[in-house]
Amino acid sequence: MKKLLSFLEPNFIVMVFISVLIAIFLYHQAHAKDVRTLRLSPTSVARVFVSPGRSTILSFPIKPTKVILGNQSLFAIEYVENDLAVAALSSRSHSDLFVYLEGRRFAFDLAAIPSGGDTIILVRDFIEEPKPISKKRPIKIKEKRS
Repeated sequence: MKKLLSFLEPNFIVMVFISVLIAIFLYHQAHAKDVRTLRLSPTSVARVFVSPGRSTILSFPIKPTKVILGNQSLFAIEYVENDLAVAALSSRSHSDLFVYLEGRRFAFDLAAIPSGGDTIILVRDFIEEPKPISKKRPIKIKEKRS
């Protein structure tokens, strides 16, 4: 009987406990989704992945004034202040979405995927990087003498 219980030594219990904690941590990290930031220009279309049974939040800097959903039978949209909650109604849903904010338009391509969809997307305007100023020497103009 003592041989059967010999594996319950303190070192063994500590190792099992640490192993369980590491497994829980790795499981949590594998399923955690980061917040994604999209910087969109008026001519770009962003792909958004939505998993059925879960909502994806599109967060805008201001409250959207108008929303146009291409196929209203495939996705559900809810307004919450500056956010839109998007839910796929089918596992094969695919549609476009246009969101208008005070003279600006953002375009999205919504696609349902079985798992691993986006959770929160921060939508912002695309900001062009300023072009570096070239350090060329000034051109000297020679004047004609008369």
